Amino acid sequence: MKIQHERDLEQVAAIDPSKYEDIPLPALVVYALYWLHEWELRRTIEAVAVLSWRLFPSKFSMVEWPQYPDQLRINRSLMQGAPKYRNWLTGAAVNGFSLNLRGIEKARELIHEIGVPVLGDGSPAQFTRPIERNEQKGSARTIEPAREVAKARQGRLFQKWLGGVLSERDLVHVHALLDVFDHTPRKIKTKKMKDLERAAADIEDEEMVRFLQDVRESFPMLFMR
Repeated sequence: MKIQHERDLEQVAAIDPSKYEDIPLPALVVYALYWLHEWELRRTIEAVAVLSWRLFPSKFSMVEWPQYPDQLRINRSLMQGAPKYRNWLTGAAVNGFSLNLRGIEKARELIHEIGVPVLGDGSPAQFTRPIERNEQKGSARTIEPAREVAKARQGRLFQKWLGGVLSERDLVHVHALLDVFDHTPRKIKTKKMKDLERAAADIEDEEMVRFLQDVRESFPMLFMR
């Protein structure tokens, strides 16, 4: 099974409480946010609440009503992860939330500590990038055009484009396409886009070239200086 929509979060299984009983609540919310990004889902307050509750029910269930998430506790945990406190995430309930680099590192530490989520069919969660403790430093790797284009074709944004349903709400899928986060500097986003466009041109994939051009036209503020 693969997580493809917010409603699929109901299929995420709870993690063994013994693995996270001593972990602070804001860190657990950061872990949930990381997986919302990996699954290319919108990181709304509702999605954060449901996934945090599904993963860690002993921490985020309502007292006396364990079948519901404790929204106040989750809101408080998000606030404690904000720049003013632990500086792991940014955002607000109106626009959604995103991890910064510190938050990404924290989430990856927790993945090494408690593992990846397991779905209702017993399969481990899928992820789109290697799970490392820290971002690699140094020059970018050499891009292999066919592999990069094939990866882009498998993404949800390309599938939505084929169906003619691109919209402003798909910005999260653009980030997944470029393997970036909300806070990634614009120059890096622009470079990633140019690298992918060059890869499509190198293998003469005209359909991918048209797709990337439409992405640029649909999300101009992502690449403008």
